[in-house]
Amino acid sequence: MRNFLLFLILGVFLTVEAFSITKFSEVQKALKEDNYGRAIPEMFSPLISKKATNPVSVSDFSIVGNKSIMFELNNGECGFEKKFSDCENDRERSEILYKEYPSKNEVWYQFYIFLPKDYNSVAPSKMSLIQWKRLKPSKVLVMFQHTHAGLTFNRNGDTFENSQLILKSNEDLFGNWTQIIFNTNWHPEPKQGFMRVWIDGELKVDFKGVSNDPIKGKKQSLRYGLYNSFISRYKNTFGETKMPKRVVFFDGIRSEKKCEKLLNKSECKKLEVQNVEKYKIYKYKKHHKRFKSKHILEIPKSFLK
Repeated sequence: MRNFLLFLILGVFLTVEAFSITKFSEVQKALKEDNYGRAIPEMFSPLISKKATNPVSVSDFSIVGNKSIMFELNNGECGFEKKFSDCENDRERSEILYKEYPSKNEVWYQFYIFLPKDYNSVAPSKMSLIQWKRLKPSKVLVMFQHTHAGLTFNRNGDTFENSQLILKSNEDLFGNWTQIIFNTNWHPEPKQGFMRVWIDGELKVDFKGVSNDPIKGKKQSLRYGLYNSFISRYKNTFGETKMPKRVVFFDGIRSEKKCEKLLNKSECKKLEVQNVEKYKIYKYKKHHKRFKSKHILEIPKSFLK
């Protein structure tokens, strides 16, 4: 009986150890090794569930350097803080938050993301992989999301006329590292604002116009990982009671004021000479079971607002 009790105690101890959360300092060290520049991580999201088993960890699976950051979400891993509860608002998340920066300044960002071949898509619920928010009040500017259409660029309805631009199909996305280069100045003036996105070196978004709220957008902040909202849409659409396990890897996260500091001059020249004439817009509906070609709308880039 004594040996049995010892076995149970040891089992509980090992389980707790296995589910211990990686320290933020370990994640910060791995990010710094990739020369993160101005992309200075500040903290884990306070909305990560206290019961999460493995929300953010350092992985040996990488494309830049030796380490990447793995984010994981499991069913019921919703958190809460004083002013907001994900559990009460149909959400689950595992994110890293970044320091605030003033708007109206040009900035270049780089990310590498990896969705495994067996990634459990939870569309038509919304899955944000990367997002920027303006602050006071906190409203979304743009998101890189995963949808039935694949990787999309969302100029969010919190600030702009909502749109979903298709960047990379799921066929090419799953099981491959994807490089994202994002260049903007978060400027509220129509003649000065701009947003550009390159995927694996190919220009996909080239927008010129209002890129922030003219009054309530003086500062913005970055956060990325897994932010799953409207999870009931997935459950109701597919008749499920639980959310599946969701995993994504991030690597090579960097930010600089100029392209030449982010990449080398040759790479920057290849990016700068490109043009895009048309966008493929994903016509998102909250109860789509799967992606169909009729869900695509092609428009000239001048139509994007």
